Amino acid sequence: MKIKLTTQRIVAIILAVISVALMATSAFGFSKRTSEDARKLLADMTVRSLLVNTGEGAVEAMVKIAVEKARVKAKEEGLSMSQRREAAEKAEKDARANLSYQSVDYSTVDNAPILNAAGILKNAQVEYYKKVEEEKELFIEQQQLIAPVEEEVQETLSIEEGVEEPLSIHGEVDMSTFVQSAEADALQAKVDEAYEVLTAVLMKVYPEMDKESMKTLKQTLLDLNYQSGETYESRFDRLIKYNDNNVDFRSKLMRNAKNLLLLGIFLFLLALVVWFYNSLVKSLGVPRIIIGLFFIVLCLGSLALNLNLRTLLSDTLVRMGMNSILVLAMLPGIQAGISLNLGLPIGIIGGLLGGLMCIEYGFSGWFGFAFAIAAGTAISLVLGYLYALLLNRLKGSEMAVTTYVGFSIVSLMCIAWLVLPFNSPIMKWPMGNGLRTTINLTPSYRHLLNNFLSFKIFGITIPTGLLLFMIIACLAMWLFSRSKTGIAMQAVGNNPRFAEATGISVNKMRIIGTVLSTVLGAVGIIVYSQSYGFMQLYTAPRQMGFVAASAILIGGASTQRAKISHVLIGTFLFQGVLTLGMPVANELVPQSTISETMRILISNGIILYALTKAGGKGNE
Repeated sequence: MKIKLTTQRIVAIILAVISVALMATSAFGFSKRTSEDARKLLADMTVRSLLVNTGEGAVEAMVKIAVEKARVKAKEEGLSMSQRREAAEKAEKDARANLSYQSVDYSTVDNAPILNAAGILKNAQVEYYKKVEEEKELFIEQQQLIAPVEEEVQETLSIEEGVEEPLSIHGEVDMSTFVQSAEADALQAKVDEAYEVLTAVLMKVYPEMDKESMKTLKQTLLDLNYQSGETYESRFDRLIKYNDNNVDFRSKLMRNAKNLLLLGIFLFLLALVVWFYNSLVKSLGVPRIIIGLFFIVLCLGSLALNLNLRTLLSDTLVRMGMNSILVLAMLPGIQAGISLNLGLPIGIIGGLLGGLMCIEYGFSGWFGFAFAIAAGTAISLVLGYLYALLLNRLKGSEMAVTTYVGFSIVSLMCIAWLVLPFNSPIMKWPMGNGLRTTINLTPSYRHLLNNFLSFKIFGITIPTGLLLFMIIACLAMWLFSRSKTGIAMQAVGNNPRFAEATGISVNKMRIIGTVLSTVLGAVGIIVYSQSYGFMQLYTAPRQMGFVAASAILIGGASTQRAKISHVLIGTFLFQGVLTLGMPVANELVPQSTISETMRILISNGIILYALTKAGGKGNE
């Protein structure tokens, strides 16, 4: 044991030393970024990039002229079409061969006029892009208030197999109708004027270029000179491919200063985990340590990839609040001894029916939200009681039974949604019978909790109302677990034989736990829907029980033991990993389905892990 502990501490010390060295190197790199040499480096890289791209444009312009002359000459000589094509190809080949010996010696070019023109252009671009971004943000805010996300888009998302949640809780706004102001037009005109000045300077280096040829390079040269929201890293990466031979090790160190800092921070945290590993495993468990480290890696990765971490953390808080009640619904089931309640869709159906009744009767606002919860609770009480009676007859097979029952009621309701007598035009298909796949909650209680007392701190939006509702629900569940009935229910879950010997009705406590879990499922889907902005019917509720089970298990619960802390920690970690993991994965592997694959692996992998531990000590 001592040898293992010593080895553990040595590894931790080595990691800490490496992390300190990386952070010190990073500090050196950051300090050099503000030096005159660093500014000159980026300026020289910009000039070189502008010259290279203009030179390539000049070559293409001269090749085009040579090819056109060859075609005209071949036509005058009366050659056939195939001979004309051959003459054009030969002219292009000869022109490129001759021009390769006429490249500009960049060391002889006077950089000062180009630097001056590029600086003026950059200042004009900064003002213009800033104004346009402000106007776009204002446009998006107005559109989100006036017209939420197109329902057809959300319906498409909802029927995709395995996708129950939006990648972002903020809807996308159609920007095709955006028109910049006259003030922005004036700033754009300044950019055009500054570009004309730059082209005049560049044309002195490449006399063969004319104004028409320079217009074809306009967007390329503008992007090279400056891009909205660029960082030191993004600017360096954009210019490096034209300057790789002229950049030394110190310059690359400045570029990677942030990456070295993030890597150093991660290794330092890893050193702490290794140093206190035994106590952390005892108090947190291996799954939470792994998921926690993975979440930290994703946060650092989002910073390294220049993603908006503040927005991602804002989404994480919203997703935590909107999913927390569904995760909380797992708690009474585990405490009552029915294990993971994968039949949660029963309660979800009750909540959806309550929400539909709210829309049908035309209720909205806080009253409509309260009515939906009251109606959903009433329906789920009945469904939960019948469900509990079934589970009491099938003790020992709850995991399989809850899964089958949950899937069965979703399939049954796929038929019911087509025949139920709801008549609101908001819910019904424009043609034919039945309810829509996705129902807009804007007229009812969309984002009611999200927007209540919300505020920003350090750029992170805090959904106060949503988090308050979560805290109140968790507090109510905590108080219930301290009551006489709650303690009796937990006794049944921990040791049913002992509980029965003390006079506690095992069946009654199991019924209470099952009904309470079902009711929380109904309330949870109403909270979830108001945050999402839409209610999803048909197959959408099918996998929600597995998502909730994954979250509470990540939090440290087992199939025999669970606490409020497991709900809160698990929901935050699970939703945080999904919220950050998807954009990071998409950035690393563009145009792939790796983010959705990761979501499925995390959800199902955690459940599989918990089931393998079901016969163990309980709290992993």
